[in-house]
Amino acid sequence: MVKLILTKKEREQLAEQVREAGYKDQTEYLRKKVFASGDTPVHNPKKLFRALDKTGGELNRIGNNINQVAKYIHYLEKNNMVEARVISEYNRYFQEFLQVEVEYVKAIRAYLRTMR
Repeated sequence: MVKLILTKKEREQLAEQVREAGYKDQTEYLRKKVFASGDTPVHNPKKLFRALDKTGGELNRIGNNINQVAKYIHYLEKNNMVEARVISEYNRYFQEFLQVEVEYVKAIRAYLRTMR
């Protein structure tokens, strides 16, 4: 056991670092921080995995919607019956998909930056 005395401000800073790194347990965070080599950041991959799980599910749902609309558009196109509303709906789903994809990529890049 090691005893560490911190000021109130230092305790607040430590608590913030623990939260930002994705840890709930200060002991685990400090242990990793003490034994990390050089400037290696202390990160918790659980934060990335939660973000990937969330956005991955959203990407699947949006992808299914886009697929359904695309099939319908192809059918209508074959029969010369494409309506502007259908194309508008398709564009809306596609834009939604692109926004979620951007969030997905940002989460992965942010995590990978902490590993440098």
